[in-house]
Parts: sequence; structure tokens; C-alpha cells
Amino acid sequence: APQLARRLTGTSSVAMVPAACMGALLLVVSDVVAQRAFAPTQLPVGVVTVSVGGAYFVWLLAREGRKQ
Repeated sequence: APQLARRLTGTSSVAMVPAACMGALLLVVSDVVAQRAFAPTQLPVGVVTVSVGGAYFVWLLAREGRKQ
């Protein structure tokens, strides 16, 4: 969430409020996806959250690796 908030706000440092809002938004979206993706069964919210966060983190690492 802090990395996404920093990218969206365009600042070099991470402020607490945007990072907290981004974390809350990610959790709410993950909860909705976990409830609706494979209805009528539900996924644990943590599985969806880790999938989204992990995909972004891998993309971020690959992007930084290409710069060097």
C-alpha cells in the first residue's frame, strides 16, 4: 500500500494518510473479490490480498531490475 500510495501521489516520501487509505481500499477490494470470484464458495481474504500485493511487488522488482 505505501508503494502504491507514493506512486499515485507522485511524492518521494510516503505520507501516513494516503498509505492508510490505499491499504484500506486494497483490503475492501480484496474482500469483495474473495466473496464474489468463485461464488458460492468464498476465498480467504488473505489469499486475494497476497495475490494482488505479490503481483505488484514482483512487477516492481522486475521494473527496478531493468533500470540497473
